[in-house]
Amino acid sequence: MRLIILILGFTLTLDSCSTNYNSDTFDKDVWLSNNDISDQYNPRSRMTKDLIKNYLRPGMQRDSIIILLGQPYMEKIEYRLPKELQVPDSVSKIDSIGIEKFNAWHSKFSQPDTIMRYPVGWSTIDPNFLIIKLGQDSTVTDFWVEQG
Repeated sequence: MRLIILILGFTLTLDSCSTNYNSDTFDKDVWLSNNDISDQYNPRSRMTKDLIKNYLRPGMQRDSIIILLGQPYMEKIEYRLPKELQVPDSVSKIDSIGIEKFNAWHSKFSQPDTIMRYPVGWSTIDPNFLIIKLGQDSTVTDFWVEQG
């Protein structure tokens, strides 16, 4: 009987330590306590839409983002294509020559962007990230969720 009570108490203790956040509303404390990229059921995934809709704004300062969301999983300069730029058909063919053309085209048109990445859960096999793009003056210019 003592063993059953001990096991039950241990199970309840472990269960209370896990995050059972079931709301779609952004909660800063829950966000800050769930920064593990390996957590496939991260509660951040549920609150990301509310965060994007009601909290993040273009023009916010980098420091304000850090206060709201904590330190990013990764912050670095990435070479990305401008959003409005479409890949032309002449470089989109997938073969060895097409890849070379695409790489040359990408190198010509990509630009350096400062990107902050926050893990927000997983898709089927890859992590999802909230991406926050900063301008040269360290203000937010754009934000979205992307895989990988």
